[in-house]
Amino acid sequence: MLLKKWLLPLVLLASLAATGCAIGRADRVPASVSGVNYTDQDIHYRLFDPKDPKQTVVASEEIGPFAAGGVICCYDVPKTWAPGIQVGVILQSYDNKAGDYRPRQTFIVDLPPYDKSGKAGDVWFINYPDGTVGVVSTAYRPNGEGWPGKIKGWPKPSLAFQRELWERDMRLAEEGLASSARSLQRLKNDPKKYLREEWDWLSKSYAFRHKLKPFSGPDDPAFFAEEKETTERLVAWQQEKIDHLMKIKP
Repeated sequence: MLLKKWLLPLVLLASLAATGCAIGRADRVPASVSGVNYTDQDIHYRLFDPKDPKQTVVASEEIGPFAAGGVICCYDVPKTWAPGIQVGVILQSYDNKAGDYRPRQTFIVDLPPYDKSGKAGDVWFINYPDGTVGVVSTAYRPNGEGWPGKIKGWPKPSLAFQRELWERDMRLAEEGLASSARSLQRLKNDPKKYLREEWDWLSKSYAFRHKLKPFSGPDDPAFFAEEKETTERLVAWQQEKIDHLMKIKP
């Protein structure tokens, strides 16, 4: 299962008031939570306070490969950083070969010093490609100069991942072209049978039966012309897609 989209992430903006974050103790502040994934796997992470004996999950999100999540609410952090602050993380990553999520992993990670402002900021979960995870509290984004994560910048798809996506798109395009080419050949070889089958299929389809209104029946010459033009156009479009993919092969 390939996931989901790998384009450069756009972090969603949301107000804490709108998400209903609860106000914690006087020495703590509720921080919005985001995540960034530097791996080629889908992930599902959950955050909890290690001091909570029930390990109640307070933030949870799924993120695609080489992507960032949105803005969710909330994780309480101390207003002032001090050594010993920790965050609990439950992580599941998707095994593309097995087609299922791997068993949960639980991490207790130290929260590093806040950025140069000295103030608590948004809480970011970070999934690193070496199998480690991190959590930071900062006002900066991954592409900011003050970003405290080990990797600077937004995730960038690896060459291997780009090629995997390209191969998937090429396979689908080739299958689509072959299917359309077969339909066009069937139309040419036995137009009456093809048009009758197509008419029956369209007439039973609620979504497409409106296409039949301009025609008197499957033997209508105009219906033949429409089907031929549509199928030829589809073959040409799919061939253009394959040609384009060949030009952008990573």
